[in-house]
Amino acid sequence: MDALIVASTAKQQHALSDVLHTAKIDSVICSTAAEARRASICRPFDLFVINGGLSDEDGHDLATDLAGIHDCGGVYIDEFAKADMFEDDLANVGVITLVRPITKSSLYDAVRMLSVANLRVASLKKKNYELSSKLEDMKYITRAKIALMRSLGLTEEQAHKYIEKKSMDMRVSRRKVAIDILKTYEAI
Repeated sequence: MDALIVASTAKQQHALSDVLHTAKIDSVICSTAAEARRASICRPFDLFVINGGLSDEDGHDLATDLAGIHDCGGVYIDEFAKADMFEDDLANVGVITLVRPITKSSLYDAVRMLSVANLRVASLKKKNYELSSKLEDMKYITRAKIALMRSLGLTEEQAHKYIEKKSMDMRVSRRKVAIDILKTYEAI
């Protein structure tokens, strides 16, 4: 797991890096929002930690941008007035807001929660991809069955068996067989 740390001073960077290292998370450290944006273009990050009050911006816009670009969560740390002002907006994009001063344990807990959430989201994305792929397969197969029924006068069951047999005989997926049938009997 990789994290992006954005903090303006070396002391802050070191403290944040120590917590992430304890959580067994590798990190890239940046001093400014501009530097962080460049780093995020070069490589994806699983999470980020931003210590607000950067030299080139507050950091809440950066947090919103990073959450959108990488589809990951993060931690935004700032003084009470600013953290409170942006808390709802940041929470809506998956960013946990912490108020300074923070303890190492509170940051560690926030990072662990984000790690668990990221794993869950990755699992759901994989499942969503698999289901989308199956749905797409079913669309092609259904269209191919209809094409066979219209063109060859087969029943739905016969068309289904035809596609299944072709798939097994040719050792290709049913989707591939369906696409070949559609190329033969109708324009895709």
